[in-house]
Amino acid sequence: MLAWTASGLAQQTNGRQGGRSPQAGNSIKITGTIIDAETEEPLVGANVIVKNPADSLMAATVTNNKGIFELVRPRLQNLIIEVSYIGYTKIKQNIDQRGPIDLGTVKLMQDSNELGEVLVEGQVPVGEMKGDTAVFNAAAFKTKENGYAEDLIKKIPGVVIENGKIQAQGEDVQKVLVDGREFFGSDPNIALKNLPANMIDQVEVLDQRSDQSRLTGLDDGNYAKTINIITKGDMRNGYFGRIYGGYGTDDRYAGGGNINFFKGDKRISIIGLSNNINQQNFSSEDLLGVSSGGGGGRRRGPGGGGNDNFLTGNNNGISKTNSMGLNYSDRWGDKINFSGSYFFNNSITNLIQSTNTETVVSEELKQFYQENLISNTNNKNHRVNAKIEYDINEKNSLIISPSLSFQQNDRISDQYGLNLNGDLDSLSAAKTLNDRVSEGFNIANNLTYRYKFDKKGRTISTNLYTGFRKNDQFTNLLSANRDFVRNVVDTVLQETDALSNGFNYRANVTYTEPIGEKSILSLDYQIGNNKSAADQKTYVLAQEQNLMVLDTALSNEFDNKFTTQKVGLGYRFSDNGFNVNLNVDYQNAQLNNEAIFPKEATFERSFNNILPNASINYRNRETGHNMRFRYRTSTNEPSVNQLQNVIDNSNPLQMSVGNPTLGQSYNHNFFINFGKFDMEKSKTLFVFANASFTHDYIGTHTYVASQDTLINGDVLLRQGGQITQPVNLKGNWNARIFLNYGSPIEKIKSNFNMNSSVSYSKSPGMINNQINYNETLGFTQRLSLTSNISKDIDFTIGTSGTYNIVNSSLQTSLENNYYQQNSNIQLYFSPNDGKLFVNTTMNNTLYAGLSEGYDQSIWLWNVEAGYRFLKDNKGELKLSIFDLLGENNTISRTVSDVSVSDVYSNALTSYGLVTFTYIIGKFKKSEEDNSGNRFRRFGPPPGGARSW
Repeated sequence: MLAWTASGLAQQTNGRQGGRSPQAGNSIKITGTIIDAETEEPLVGANVIVKNPADSLMAATVTNNKGIFELVRPRLQNLIIEVSYIGYTKIKQNIDQRGPIDLGTVKLMQDSNELGEVLVEGQVPVGEMKGDTAVFNAAAFKTKENGYAEDLIKKIPGVVIENGKIQAQGEDVQKVLVDGREFFGSDPNIALKNLPANMIDQVEVLDQRSDQSRLTGLDDGNYAKTINIITKGDMRNGYFGRIYGGYGTDDRYAGGGNINFFKGDKRISIIGLSNNINQQNFSSEDLLGVSSGGGGGRRRGPGGGGNDNFLTGNNNGISKTNSMGLNYSDRWGDKINFSGSYFFNNSITNLIQSTNTETVVSEELKQFYQENLISNTNNKNHRVNAKIEYDINEKNSLIISPSLSFQQNDRISDQYGLNLNGDLDSLSAAKTLNDRVSEGFNIANNLTYRYKFDKKGRTISTNLYTGFRKNDQFTNLLSANRDFVRNVVDTVLQETDALSNGFNYRANVTYTEPIGEKSILSLDYQIGNNKSAADQKTYVLAQEQNLMVLDTALSNEFDNKFTTQKVGLGYRFSDNGFNVNLNVDYQNAQLNNEAIFPKEATFERSFNNILPNASINYRNRETGHNMRFRYRTSTNEPSVNQLQNVIDNSNPLQMSVGNPTLGQSYNHNFFINFGKFDMEKSKTLFVFANASFTHDYIGTHTYVASQDTLINGDVLLRQGGQITQPVNLKGNWNARIFLNYGSPIEKIKSNFNMNSSVSYSKSPGMINNQINYNETLGFTQRLSLTSNISKDIDFTIGTSGTYNIVNSSLQTSLENNYYQQNSNIQLYFSPNDGKLFVNTTMNNTLYAGLSEGYDQSIWLWNVEAGYRFLKDNKGELKLSIFDLLGENNTISRTVSDVSVSDVYSNALTSYGLVTFTYIIGKFKKSEEDNSGNRFRRFGPPPGGARSW
């Protein structure tokens, strides 16, 4: 056993005995090599921990496959270094010196107390903080046999995965990278569901800055919460994946798989699936013309419902999905990094849905709307994404990010709507058959260029975004409308061609100039233009002539141009973990609208705004505390659909029309965050609060017809029917306070997480020329317990309850408070080293305070059992039973400006499925692996140090 002494350490620091020297650079590092004292073989995965004299963890790492370690030295003179390995005697030494430390070759002796089969267990460090990035060691978290990245990620402190949505430290995760590279574009779920857990070395949780911010080093306030998965060095050369196929009751089936080829920097991944069990694998880009429901759904949010372990999504209705994708990334030479992907998705969804909406009309009057909808939607999407990072030379850098998507959406719906007054007497009804075909594409490119002058900190950068979009929609509508008051029925047969296209660009130039060693000034100019055109022609059946004729009241041709120019001055100060960014912009915007048909008209408006932005970040690297404050202002221009003065009568009881006089909105957003990591004790604490309010908020004016009314002198709105129009309103507020606390429970080898939040929203709206404010105060409490016992035993227990208090300013006595709670338990057990296994998930969703018939307690119970066989358990045969109790469905409530809607949708119910899965995998060592060098995750940003 090697005994450390002050003199011995000094000799090793000055005269290297083995291992490798500290790398050049500004970081002061601790390095060394850990080997077995008897065999002199390197100890792979040995733990190296650095503490302060108070015994608090400051930094930690593990050795690579050559036994070598390297970590950044904390800014303290007095340190404690511990080296440990399972089955070996721990070494602990006090250090009292500054500067880099090279421990040379450290020899560990096997623990003499290890007898027979008794093992001395060591605890793998959970992770460490590196600047603003939390780095977690994958070896500290146990996952089941043949588990995937999702199984590992959900065990990390502060990370929550629920209903396919990923949150980290209280914020939505927008990107999941693999070794610093995008994986199938920006869809965060694809990597988690296709990358094996045993390939993962570390997981980074960070706020990734924009490309221009990373190139210039000047914080522009644009962040994306990001998870970066770092793979093991010895598994970056070879191929791996899985294929599976299953068939079950009611002709249910599921098949697919993935194959990945890794060779150093080159990565090729192919994925595919085909099933009719609601397993879906696409992002919002795939959903042209698709809402969560059908007609009358413009006020609704996505449906809720039970969560289960066997699905990747739980959209309303029952879906059949076919998809495939190809992802490629490589480093071309020393200067170019490339990543690109192609993805195709085809989803056919059958939806049966009922809706109950309560609308506040006045202080004394309210109205009800009931709807039954049956629809079939066939959606196809192709999308291509790429990113090229070109480090031209030390002074010039370029990033190009093109994208292309093409969508086709066919939808047939059968809808029955009924309006009732406050006494539940029928007013009007409509039976509507709708056949709609949509086709569209989007082409976009983002280019960022940076030139670095000889003077450190002096740069000039440009960013150019261009985009072109086109969408054509063809609709056939047959509607029978009934007036119960007069007992009159009429029919409408119409055809609509709606064509729209748009081109927009945004260009800016940023110049940075250092003022001293710690401060930088910036000057920014931006110009942007968003041009769009819409042409809608509607033809109706003239019964007298038995011909389709143009209906000018439902037709419109409209052009819109929105031009902005902005000039700004910024200041950044950075010193020892403290960063301040201040920026102020002056923006001029010109809104020019031209109505061409049926009447010619021109609308012009000009807007001038001051847009201040500020951020303050502080991190104490010694205690692990961090604090972040952001204040941002922005403007939002109306869309061409909101501006186009044409009536949409696809639902004759709930029409809509645009507003060509609509103006832009002005937004204020505040965000403050406090966080603390105690990596040694695996404890996390995050607290954040955010608030936003909007001037000239783009809200809705709803007109409820008290009698049959002609809109624009020609379109009939039946008594009780509604028509909405976007308008600028005041008084929009949103606020939220969120707390997350996580801590291990060592006695049962599990992790406890608690999330508490309070939210408030105030939504303004107009109804029959009266202002109404719907206010919602929500209280949410979430508790979860996740095991970290072994790969053979895994469980999760959790519950989340939300109570919402809803108030209407027009009807203060209106009672719309409601409660929703989701509770679940998941248990996985494998009694014989991963061969035989059982897995069960039980979920309960409780609704209280909804409309009559919507309050329910829904149980979703899934069970699976299987057997793994072949070499290394590569074969798996599994029986799955979904929704054993036959209760699965989806229910949701949405509160808008003047109404509250409850929605019930059909969902996939009980079925059984037998599935065979085969695991593919073969790896080999590479020269890069054997050299001990860590994988180069895209290297540093061109021309500077790596900065996320």
